[in-house]
Amino acid sequence: MTAPWLSVLMPIHDGAATLSRTLASLQDQCDGVEVLAVVQRSTDGSRALLEAAARHLDLTIIDAPDSRNWMRNTNIALERASAPLATMLHQDDLWRPGRGPALKRMATDHPDARLWVHAAHYIDEADRIIGRAAPPFGSETGQVDSQTALARLIVQNSIALPAAMFRTQDALQDGGLDEELWYTADWDLWLRLARLGPVSWTPEALAAFRIHKSSLTMTGSRDDADFRRQLSIPVDRHIAALSAAQAKAMEPLARASNDLNACLAGAFHGNGPTWGRTIARIVMLGPLRWPKFFAYTNIINRLRPRLRLRGQG
Repeated sequence: MTAPWLSVLMPIHDGAATLSRTLASLQDQCDGVEVLAVVQRSTDGSRALLEAAARHLDLTIIDAPDSRNWMRNTNIALERASAPLATMLHQDDLWRPGRGPALKRMATDHPDARLWVHAAHYIDEADRIIGRAAPPFGSETGQVDSQTALARLIVQNSIALPAAMFRTQDALQDGGLDEELWYTADWDLWLRLARLGPVSWTPEALAAFRIHKSSLTMTGSRDDADFRRQLSIPVDRHIAALSAAQAKAMEPLARASNDLNACLAGAFHGNGPTWGRTIARIVMLGPLRWPKFFAYTNIINRLRPRLRLRGQG
């Protein structure tokens, strides 16, 4: 058999409600692609769905009953990956038609990149498109240099988790995903990879990221102090990788963005956020930096689908 060129890392935990649709989205575009599904104590039939999919996909099921979170499940898959390139896919997200071939073209066109990224759709529980996720890399396909990518990504994690591909060995450095970062492990990884070299980019939406009321992105931010800590760690770790001038310019934007995210999470959960400091921090950025702040945080495009989801009752 030909060795795979891409490993798909799938952490699985009671995902039967959406897993069939996720697996179906891989069909007919997985030539040379291996799927590594790590099952963490699932009791809802998820494993049976994976077994059925293994009849037509190169899919390996790895049981991890003692695993404690999606980051550990992903790291287990990463350690077993045999392809030089890897991508993450959660049990409720989707590939769009043509993603596999598109990723292969991106790798061929930009072989020196250390991260390959595209846009994604936000979808709801019924697979309806409710928004678009995209980093601020422009409207043209191309390659973004390391410092530019890092400066824009450190302000906000604007890359949807299923919308990135990376080198397996790069991700394994420093132990893979940080298993303490339940909310920002992917953001921390993107920043680590952007530090290593250029980022390949296409604005085509080649994946779908599902937002639903029981997802970690919606429920995990109830503890304000822990949420703020999760947001601050990637900035603290990577801001010094920017040039002195870039760090001076971007750190105030990144801190204001984290404040805004924490306040929005508090408002969503009815925790009575304190808006005064956040508004003051944004105002103090000054009018010359406001355009970059709103562009790099992509706040309107991130907020709109969540408000639509909340409005569904």
